[in-house]
Amino acid sequence: MLKLIKPCKEYYTQYKEMMDEWNMEGSRIAPWPLHLKYHTEELFEEMLNKVQEAEDGKNLGEFASSTTYWLYDDEKDILIGASNLRHYLTEDGLKLWGHIGYGIRPSERRKGYATKLLELILQEAKNKNINRVLLGAYTGNVGSWKVMEKCGGKLENIVIEEETGLPVKRYWISLKKRYADRHVGDEAIQSDFKKISVQDDFFRGDVCFYKFNDVKDKIIIPSGKIIADNNYKWLEFYDYSSRLKLTAIYDENDEIIEWYFDIAREIGKDNGVPYEDDMYLDVVVTPSGEVILLDEDELKDTFDKKEMTKDEYDGAYKIANELMKKLKGNKNKLQEFTDNYLKKFLK
Repeated sequence: MLKLIKPCKEYYTQYKEMMDEWNMEGSRIAPWPLHLKYHTEELFEEMLNKVQEAEDGKNLGEFASSTTYWLYDDEKDILIGASNLRHYLTEDGLKLWGHIGYGIRPSERRKGYATKLLELILQEAKNKNINRVLLGAYTGNVGSWKVMEKCGGKLENIVIEEETGLPVKRYWISLKKRYADRHVGDEAIQSDFKKISVQDDFFRGDVCFYKFNDVKDKIIIPSGKIIADNNYKWLEFYDYSSRLKLTAIYDENDEIIEWYFDIAREIGKDNGVPYEDDMYLDVVVTPSGEVILLDEDELKDTFDKKEMTKDEYDGAYKIANELMKKLKGNKNKLQEFTDNYLKKFLK
């Protein structure tokens, strides 16, 4: 069984065996902690201390704080590879290598371990509230950048590494994708789920319907509103020609709770399932017609962490402001639009 472990004394023998193999083989070694000396127990302990300091944010210099993980196979009792996850990006990190470095020992390559390692590290990034990660790979390292693409990487550009003069492909992977079928099979929220595709004068895309039947813990938002409970209904509108996803939330009596617009980096489909790649800024319309802008602090935090560019930051506000202008005074039209689809699903 494969699992991530933190560097520790217990695995000195396995680590030394992995790194001796790597150094004998002569291929590029990554991530950076694997370049630290390890040949004696004293040097190994120094390496462990430096890795822990990096995780604790100590003695960083120009580097970002980071956490190092080893990929361990407990059946074979060997270390397969390693990864380093930077908690945020510095200016240098944004220009080139990004959040994650990883590598697989030579004897275990081409067995799918790199994909598994990256998938596990992406989950760790999500656990640390990193919502969008940047990775880089030399253009000649086909295996590495294909792993990034397999894990959802979207190529941004190719840059030249100053030190070597080699081209590097830079990929972003979003960890904020929300899929339309996310509640299907959810133990906490059991729901009916239906989807229809629409091509009419008012909307072109997919409309998804949820009717919640067994909600173990109702969902209450900070304003005090309940948005998910038994017999509540949600309509989600995925418009693939825009960057907006509308959710209309109805209570058990089919009365509107609110209309919620997510501003997305992208509205798309994976294997026929609609998704939104959330960009944090949201607009809500209340039953009385009040139009409210939400989550500006989350957008700014994401920008400050260099998980989006200034153009993306400004673009999110532009979309939100244009949307709010259209919505003001048009609550009745919005209600008529979503009520009609609710009736279709309830027939």
